[in-house]
Amino acid sequence: MDDIGRKYLTLALQLDRHLEGIVDAYFGPEELKAEVQAGEPRSLELLARDAWELRTSIRGSDYGAQRKDYLTGQTRAMAAITRNLAGEQMHYLEEVELYFDLTPEMVGESVFEAAHAEFDELLPGKGSLLERVQAWERGLEVQPDRLLSVLERASEEARRRTASLFDLPLGEEVTWELVEDKPWLAYNRYRGQYRSDIEVNTDLPAHVHRVLMVVAHEAYPGHHTEGAVKEHRLYRQDGRAEHAIHVLGPEAVLAEGIAVSALGMIFSDSDLVAFLRDELCPLAGLPGDDAERQVAISGAMDALRGVTSNAALLLHRDGQSPEKVEQYVERYSMGTQADVAQTMEFIQIPLWRSYAFNYSVGRELVAPLLEGPDRVANFSRLLGEPFTPTQVREWVAERG
Repeated sequence: MDDIGRKYLTLALQLDRHLEGIVDAYFGPEELKAEVQAGEPRSLELLARDAWELRTSIRGSDYGAQRKDYLTGQTRAMAAITRNLAGEQMHYLEEVELYFDLTPEMVGESVFEAAHAEFDELLPGKGSLLERVQAWERGLEVQPDRLLSVLERASEEARRRTASLFDLPLGEEVTWELVEDKPWLAYNRYRGQYRSDIEVNTDLPAHVHRVLMVVAHEAYPGHHTEGAVKEHRLYRQDGRAEHAIHVLGPEAVLAEGIAVSALGMIFSDSDLVAFLRDELCPLAGLPGDDAERQVAISGAMDALRGVTSNAALLLHRDGQSPEKVEQYVERYSMGTQADVAQTMEFIQIPLWRSYAFNYSVGRELVAPLLEGPDRVANFSRLLGEPFTPTQVREWVAERG
């Protein structure tokens, strides 16, 4: 570990003492973490100075351009977090741009309306569209006593398919745990040493087709796979200390872009239909004859990811009331009251209110790279290299 690496880890760990959750994972030297946690937290004023000095050191280093850009973006995000914690009145759009190297925009409601029209065609019958969608999904809920076995079987198959395409570090593994009372559906807690503990929130209904999406997103070839590959290549092999920690910053945009795209990397639509029909639905005690429609509706549901980011803009940029924003989410999301409440909670938590864009923007950012004959090679690069959103935009532009 060089001086820049030590200062980077120290800054992130110190910030996490002011707002827990800024550091999502740490698997670097334990003695450094113990040193940071001893005594009183370093003041925000001093941390702001530390961030400025670190950025100066990065610019003057002999690191390659990609590494410099990555570290500069991450440090700029931590400096912005320090400003927010110190009480500076930062505009919401500036916050998002400094935290995540992206400029948020509203997703056109026509995208959501097209998805609704597809639901209407796939689910004919009486009652409102919302009633039909929710009735259909209730019929596909995995009961709590079966959920863990369904998750584990889906994880086993997703891992097998991932390992056939990408190099997984020896000894990597995930464990699944059911939890309650969380503002998210699932969460990967990356522990280092190529291990992840993944929590699934049972407060929200677990539809059998959504289980596969969760497994791909959180584990194979999503967050766990990215964490293990980057730990192995960048930290263990190359000695880059900055990859012994996951910090709120531009890296999260690429992480979510990878995770949201993960299912399509290992399953074609026909593969999904067969696996749901022949294995997951029977294991969940559900009929599998509707698997093709499940896959079609899941694809349409993906188009509604932008509802959450739109809601965040309406609330924080445009100043609409929480009640009015909640009505917007109810209108477009096709979610239950529990889903809507979870969305509203998520976009109002200070730590996460800017995060909502990373899913839809991240997917849009990497999508051009995951088309055509080089899609697997490009996904492998995303898994193993420290890109920033700006670098990916440049990569896409170079490809034409």
